[in-house]
Amino acid sequence: MRRGLALRGAVVAGAVGVGELFFGLILGFYDYDWWVRLLGTVAAVAVGIAVGYLAFRQPADAIEDVSRAAKGIARGELDKRVVDTTGPTADLAENFNTMAARLQHLVEETTAARVRVEAVLAATADAMIAIGADTRVRYMNPAAATLLGVDKDEALGRPFIESARDYELDELVRRAISPPRSTESVVVTFGPQRIPLRAVAVPIVGGGEWSMLLVLNDLTEVQRVDRIRRDFVSNVSHELRTPVAAMLALVETMEDELEASPEERKEFVERLKQQTERMSTLVNELLDLSRIESGAIVLHPEELDLPAVVSETIDLMKPRIDKAGVTVHPPEAEGMLVEADRTSIIRLVTNLLDNAIKYSPKGAQIWTAVQDEGELVALAVKDEGEGIPEHDLPRVFERFYKSEQSRHTQGVGLGLAIVKHLVRAHGGTVEASSPEEGGTIFTVRLPRKFVGMQPEHSVPRRGHR
Repeated sequence: MRRGLALRGAVVAGAVGVGELFFGLILGFYDYDWWVRLLGTVAAVAVGIAVGYLAFRQPADAIEDVSRAAKGIARGELDKRVVDTTGPTADLAENFNTMAARLQHLVEETTAARVRVEAVLAATADAMIAIGADTRVRYMNPAAATLLGVDKDEALGRPFIESARDYELDELVRRAISPPRSTESVVVTFGPQRIPLRAVAVPIVGGGEWSMLLVLNDLTEVQRVDRIRRDFVSNVSHELRTPVAAMLALVETMEDELEASPEERKEFVERLKQQTERMSTLVNELLDLSRIESGAIVLHPEELDLPAVVSETIDLMKPRIDKAGVTVHPPEAEGMLVEADRTSIIRLVTNLLDNAIKYSPKGAQIWTAVQDEGELVALAVKDEGEGIPEHDLPRVFERFYKSEQSRHTQGVGLGLAIVKHLVRAHGGTVEASSPEEGGTIFTVRLPRKFVGMQPEHSVPRRGHR
C-alpha cells in the first residue's frame, strides 16, 4: 500500500514534465533548441518522479503501519501500536496510539466488570438466570443449573422453558420482558418434589442481551424453621399443660377428701412433688438452652482427662443406671487430655447417657469410648436400642423433637438439643448414626485446644477436679 502511494505521488510529479514535453513537441519539433529543451524536460520528469516518490514514502509508511495495527486490534490484539514518527504524520500516529490505549483500557475494564459480576452470581446460593428478550437463556449460575437439573452449557442459548419445564415460571418470564416491564415476585411449587420457590423477575434496562434476571430462592429451609417454631410452641404448651393439669386434679381431689388418711395424703403430696419436679426440669432446661444458644453461658476451659470425666459421670449416674437395669461400660482409653469446661462436659455426657438409657431395654449394654483423632478428641456413646430411622437422624438434635417410636418415652426432647449447643460452644461437632445391626451411636468431637467462647479476662484453669 505504501509503495503504491509513493508511486502515485511520483506519477503526479512526472505528469507535469510529460505535459511540458507534449506541448514542446507541438510548438517546436524542427527547432534545434527544441532538442535541448527535450533533454531538459526529460531530466525534469525524472527528477520529479524521484522527488515525488521520496516525498510520499514517509506518509505511506505511516498509513501502512496504522492500517496494520488497526487490523490487529480488530482481531483482538489490543496491545498493537504504531511507531512514533515525525513530520506531517506525527499527529496521526500519536492520536492512533492514544485511541488504541483508551480502547484497550475500556475493554479490559469491561471484561473485569463482567468477570466480577459472574463471580458474584456464581458464588451466591440463590439460583440466578439471565434471559434475553427472546426468552433464551443468556447466563445461568451453578445454583440454577443444580436446581433445574440441567447442564449449564447446554442450557445457554436455548429457550428458558426447555430448562425449567414449568409453565408458571415461563409465564412469569414472559410478563417481565413485555411492556411495561416491572419487577414481579411470586411463590411457586417446582418440580416433582414440589420444592417451594420464591421467584423474582427483575427487568434489566440497557442490559444488551440480558433483558431480565430471574432469581429463584428455595424456601424449604425457611418453611422447616417455621415448622420447628410451631412445633416448639405446641410442645412447650403440651409439656406444661400436662403437669399443671395433673397438679390441679390432685389439688381438687385433696379438697374433696379433706379427711383422707395420712397414707393417702402422703401419696397425693408425692405425686404433686413429681409433677412439680417435672415442670421445674422443663423450665430449667428451657432456660439453660436459651442461655447456651444466645451465648450467655460462661465457659471456663481447663485441661481435662476426658476418659476420667466420662467414668466419673457414669459413677454419678449409677442410681439411674441400676434402676434402668442396664450396664454402662466406661472408656478403655486413659490420660487423653482436652481443654474444655468441666461442668459442660459432665452435662453433655449425662444427657447422652440418659438418652441411651431411656431407649435401651433392660439388660442392655451401653458403651462409651474416647479416641485420639489428632487435633480432635472423639467421644462416642453406643446403645443397643431400636435405633433411629434414617429420615429422623437430621432432626434428633432439634428441641422437643421425638421420632414416632419414641413418643411413649419420658422426657421432653431437650437433652440432645442442649448437647448440640454445648458442643458448638466448644467449637466442636456432634453427630448421630444408626448402624444396620441396630442401636445408635452419638459421636462428639472436641478440639484438643479450646477454641470456643470464653469470657474476657478469664484465665483457663489447669488441673481442677
